[in-house]
Amino acid sequence: MPNRKAKSRPTACGKCGARHLQRRITTYPVQLTGPEKLAGKVIQVGRVALYACLSCGYLMPTPAGQAKVDRCVGHLIEFFLAPPR
Repeated sequence: MPNRKAKSRPTACGKCGARHLQRRITTYPVQLTGPEKLAGKVIQVGRVALYACLSCGYLMPTPAGQAKVDRCVGHLIEFFLAPPR
């Protein structure tokens, strides 16, 4: 049998505790907290795998989705803070 990774599906919503979660691939908003030049800005990361709470609408990225968000935010910060050529 091939080795399969165990899926880490959340059992409840991280905000309201409801157990009604639906897997989606959608745009995920990220509010930047640093560096100071970009603090308070909101970026939209497209096509992120996540679980959406059907009760309150809270979005929780899957491990792969969170990795994509981290990569995209890292590239964005490098792009905006790079010295002009």
